[in-house]
Amino acid sequence: MRQRLFAVAAALAVAAPAAVLAQAEPGGAPREAAAAPVATSPTAPPSFVAEQKPTETVIVLEKEPKPEPPSHRELAGHLFLPSHLVDDPFSYTSFGMTFGLGAGDALGPVLNLGPPPSITGDSKYYGYTGLGLGFEFQARILEYLSMRAAVAADAYLGTGRGSVLVVGTQVRASGDLGLKGSLPVGKNFRFALSVDAIYGPAFNVLLAQGIVEAIDACRADPTNCTLDPGQFMQETDTLTWNLGLAGSWAPTAYLGLTLNARYLNPTKVGNASYSKNGGLLAGALEFDARPLVHWLPVGVNFAYSMLAPLGNVGVTRRTNYGVGLYYTGRKDLALGLEIDWLETRLQDQLASNSTLAWVNLRYYW
Repeated sequence: MRQRLFAVAAALAVAAPAAVLAQAEPGGAPREAAAAPVATSPTAPPSFVAEQKPTETVIVLEKEPKPEPPSHRELAGHLFLPSHLVDDPFSYTSFGMTFGLGAGDALGPVLNLGPPPSITGDSKYYGYTGLGLGFEFQARILEYLSMRAAVAADAYLGTGRGSVLVVGTQVRASGDLGLKGSLPVGKNFRFALSVDAIYGPAFNVLLAQGIVEAIDACRADPTNCTLDPGQFMQETDTLTWNLGLAGSWAPTAYLGLTLNARYLNPTKVGNASYSKNGGLLAGALEFDARPLVHWLPVGVNFAYSMLAPLGNVGVTRRTNYGVGLYYTGRKDLALGLEIDWLETRLQDQLASNSTLAWVNLRYYW
């Protein structure tokens, strides 16, 4: 009997902890059963394994930025810079403006104001100032065909003692209509053939030469001494046909080279016609720092242009050297400043040299 009572007591002692854990929470709601103990060793306390809930994985898809479309003046990743000295071979739509201002010296005869006024056999340099302004619109008709229309005007005026009389004044205006066919060759080359018709009048005021010619005429025949206004002013209307070949090469994204060759055939419009043929060779080497240093959108170009007469009676020789600094941060915009050194002859007679600064602005779309 006593052994049976000890067995019942031992059974109650083992069942008591489980009953306590399973008892209801206050308010009548049953308490969730605890995780079953896991025995690790006979002497270690029981450990419990917590229930793990499944986790959700969220995948965020980011849109890749669309690549910027290539520019029509781009070749092998290089954006070619515009220059008023060199034509490019590309077909695009754009509006451009150039504005130039400068000063120079012309070598002319020494003027003796008299009385009577005369021109001696000696020579000296006379100063003059000049300016120029031009607007150009190009329209891309087909993939490799474009046309352009341009208007331009330039003038120079003698400055200083005797300069107004010897150097005189010239005002010239012109209009240009042209067509250009462009053809890519591989990824690094581009060529174009163009034809232009340029028309414009030029006015020259030559006071000193007119005075001397009038005095000489009066000395020869004093009874018929008259002044001819044509002795003081010359007007020439010229139509120039221009056939050109242009090519560009971009070996890398930061370097470009453009070469030009043109044939000019100017013809005087009026009762008397004449032709002064000429040939032009030009080139520009340019460097763009942006492909190498992204925070430096600066480009530099070096340009050269030479216009030479063809035959005994040809156009006036003209030589230009230029260097330019440009902003290259946008594909649809070209803005730069070019400094030119010009060697030519004023009025086809006076040897001169000048320095001019040109602002070049062009917007592409």
